[in-house]
Amino acid sequence: MTRTSAALKRRGLAFFRSKKALVHNAKAVMEVANAKRLIAVVKANAYGYGDTWAAKTLNQELGVKDFAVATLDEGVRVRSALPDDCDVILLGVQPAFLADEMAEKNLSPVAGSFDWLLAAKKAIDEKDKKLPALKIHLAVDTGMGRLGAKTRAELASMYNFVCAEDCFELAGVMTHFATADEDNQPYYDQQLADFMAMVKGLDIPEKYCHVANSGSALYHHDEVPTDTIRVGSVLYGYNPALPDRPSPIELEPVGSLVGQIWGVHRLLKGESLSYGATYTANEDQWVGTIPVGYADGLKRTLSGMTVLVNEQEEKILGRVTMDQIIISLREPVAVGSEVTFIGKDQEKEIKIEDVAEYGDTIPHELLTGISSRVPRVDVD
Repeated sequence: MTRTSAALKRRGLAFFRSKKALVHNAKAVMEVANAKRLIAVVKANAYGYGDTWAAKTLNQELGVKDFAVATLDEGVRVRSALPDDCDVILLGVQPAFLADEMAEKNLSPVAGSFDWLLAAKKAIDEKDKKLPALKIHLAVDTGMGRLGAKTRAELASMYNFVCAEDCFELAGVMTHFATADEDNQPYYDQQLADFMAMVKGLDIPEKYCHVANSGSALYHHDEVPTDTIRVGSVLYGYNPALPDRPSPIELEPVGSLVGQIWGVHRLLKGESLSYGATYTANEDQWVGTIPVGYADGLKRTLSGMTVLVNEQEEKILGRVTMDQIIISLREPVAVGSEVTFIGKDQEKEIKIEDVAEYGDTIPHELLTGISSRVPRVDVD
């Protein structure tokens, strides 16, 4: 993976991304789950990588036609980058009064209640022009507690209403597992049992079901309907179950976060650095300044974290500030030398999972936190 780019030199920081890795991961998870259809989750700017970039790559390289986002604005943006025959699902709770806009822009919301459907129909009926049928995905709440029918009677009323109204078209029935990537098997089993009981009890065709998230597709594919899987994190090359469970497939990291040292100087014994003067040199040492901080997504909790410079392990010294950090250097290096925060430096590697564990968070939060001022650079 080449990392030479004008963007890195100009900004001193870049988030490199690989189409080949994204496609590899999509193929691998579909194969292990024996899936015929992939709903690619590209919400939150495709976990930081770029929603239109990820959507267009998967559509053009693999023929993926189904994508999922969280908000209406995300949906509009992704929709505009795709052919008309693609479907964009709005996973998050949406205002029902915007149902006419969703129909007009060919976006497919998740309906969480019968009341929401009534309000959505009202918004569509009040529009003074003919709209295409709004594609509806019915949510079943089996344990996440966010939205969806909790009983068979609730789901029945929603299902029958959607099927009876010309302004709607049934596009899917879904739930979301809370512990598919954890060791809480009883909770997972109960969620699955509740969902399947509702769907089968109402004779809803299984072709409409999409329930397998990344954890479920990796570890429970023999237990759930997987003709359609709806996954996010594994697409981007990391296993949501680490460190508890090794991945059954080889995932390729889609991105690497790389900076440049823009200043090198000597820190003398007894001198302190950064806000709060939390780090004081015990002896004379070389340090480097890098134009990256928490405004770029490098969280303050990552102070002290290991980075790579010329295949050498160095440390972030003192507090992470808004726009700059200081790292240790074993010896003076050239201004412009690369610093790897996430990714490989020759034979050494810092994985996103390692960074997340150090910062007491999860990879999702780190990746989605990489700000818009960090340039995204394609490597293939």
